[in-house]
Amino acid sequence: MAVLEGCCCDEHHHAANCIICGKPIIYLKNEQLMECAICHKVKPANAACVDGHFVCDECHSSGSDEILGFLRKSREDDPIKLFLDVCSLDAVHLHGPEHHSIVPCVLLTAYKNCGGEIDFGKAMDTAWRRGQDVPGGACGFLGVCGAASGAGIFESILVGASPLTPLEWEYPQRMTAQVLNKLVELGGPRCCKRTGRLAIETASELLREKHGFRMPFSRPKCTFSGKNKECLKGRCPFFEP
Repeated sequence: MAVLEGCCCDEHHHAANCIICGKPIIYLKNEQLMECAICHKVKPANAACVDGHFVCDECHSSGSDEILGFLRKSREDDPIKLFLDVCSLDAVHLHGPEHHSIVPCVLLTAYKNCGGEIDFGKAMDTAWRRGQDVPGGACGFLGVCGAASGAGIFESILVGASPLTPLEWEYPQRMTAQVLNKLVELGGPRCCKRTGRLAIETASELLREKHGFRMPFSRPKCTFSGKNKECLKGRCPFFEP
């Protein structure tokens, strides 16, 4: 695909598909170097739209100020409602790597608002940064959905895990594994809203089972299905007929 010129940052407002032009995204058979249509840096790419627009993960997730600002002010203690509120922000697209950070940050916010004790500011910054280390398309390319990694990030921050902590080492990995089990029960293809909700539900349930901390959540029907051409419809527990 040719490198595109003349793309402007002010044009990337499309919530679904290509955020530059709104046209469908295609995944490349082989990773190649492409110029990001927003920052114009040349980076490895595994996807672009049918017109050749490539947007790097950093630019796709550039709305961190809006998202984190909203969460820091929120007093909502229902993590699912909080997740859906965040997904309605202009900075959040239908699909994209920003969800890998949104999941742990939503869980941390709800945990704090339910009375959990944590260094909230530091935890949120850490969660967002770690989530951005999980690349877009990780579900298909790495075999680990970013929503599941997000739940693991939340657990890791909560228990203070590191590669060298003897007991805590296993906690985030068990969290991630159990979320992945939930996700594969439904199957693919990708839907960042479905996987995000399942990750948050599973993390909330495990929080009660493993730590005795209650973080109740609701189960409203999905309002995004009409925008998602890969929607599972009746196979998804959140689908609204």
